Amino acid sequence: MAIRHLVAGLGGRILTHNRRRFAAAAAGMAVAVVIMFVEAGFFFGVLDSQANLATLVRGDIVAMHANQTNLNKWQELDPIRLNQIAALPGVEVVSRIYKGNVGLAQQAGQASRRIVVYAFPPDHAPLAIGDLKQVATTMKLARTVLFDRRSRDIYGEITPGREILLDRQPFRVAGEVSIGPNVISDGAVVMSEGNWLALQPNADPILGVIRLSDGAPLEETRRAIEALAPGEITALTPESLRDREFLFTIRAAPIGIIFGIGLLAGLVIGLITCYQILYNEIADQQAQYATLKAMGFTRGFLARIILQQALLLSLVGFALALGMSYVAYEVIQDLTALIMRHTWWRTGAIGILTVVMSILAGLLAMRRVAQADPAELF
Repeated sequence: MAIRHLVAGLGGRILTHNRRRFAAAAAGMAVAVVIMFVEAGFFFGVLDSQANLATLVRGDIVAMHANQTNLNKWQELDPIRLNQIAALPGVEVVSRIYKGNVGLAQQAGQASRRIVVYAFPPDHAPLAIGDLKQVATTMKLARTVLFDRRSRDIYGEITPGREILLDRQPFRVAGEVSIGPNVISDGAVVMSEGNWLALQPNADPILGVIRLSDGAPLEETRRAIEALAPGEITALTPESLRDREFLFTIRAAPIGIIFGIGLLAGLVIGLITCYQILYNEIADQQAQYATLKAMGFTRGFLARIILQQALLLSLVGFALALGMSYVAYEVIQDLTALIMRHTWWRTGAIGILTVVMSILAGLLAMRRVAQADPAELF
């Protein structure tokens, strides 16, 4: 309805009277907005991928070593601490998560590639990575793994039923799960706690995922966990862990600057494009604007016409860009395996930037209308 109203207005009719020219103008705006979508997509794609493990957690609290600064640099926990946590009031289950790097090869003599291993007890899966019953049943088999179907292509074609080598030890791929790589790791396999300890006998867990009984006080239990060994254990909710991972990634890597510059470039391109379109439209209609001024129409009335054009251009350009960005996100996700997704607030933020950018361009173009002199008509 808003676009119809704008099109029906005087500013909209002036802008759309030449349909080919309007289509080219809207496409130019859309390109600038797509640049903003892609830059924002990369920025949040890196953050979402780095913090993805926290979003997969099936529990109320995550316990880890206090020295573990992020989910990609792990510090092993003393298993005794997890036993102590399990004895606390209100704690129903404590699931251990082991993590390590191994070399994966599809056959003997082939160069191996580093891959992440996640291991945990099959009956208390702490991660939402697939059908729980199927994952538990499959993981109980000796020398079996579940391969992350979202791993990057560098590992070759790995399908259920195939034999692979992990640190030169044979394992059978019994199924697939969905985890996803990030900037640090290219892929993952999942195995049972028993299979991992057979491969790495001295391994200790890096995380403990705690599920509470119904009605158990979350914050009180979280503080009780940290009080078991002050300075040694950190306990966070999955949401807090995800937020902490976001902040760490932003501080540790220059992604904010890199993609922020790209976002700014999109804004500048859009501002220049919109300004140039409106300026040319005003220049072509200079005599008409001068006529309106001679008829007594105020500068405010003329400003509304220009802002109508700017707003219409921003809405149409944004709508085109939104559709194009879905295609771009799919392509980028296929190429990089990063998590590329739209959310309401991210899409809304780009929409607001687009409107603000167009209105600013309209205000700049207003100077041309102010120069329209009725005396030039005679």
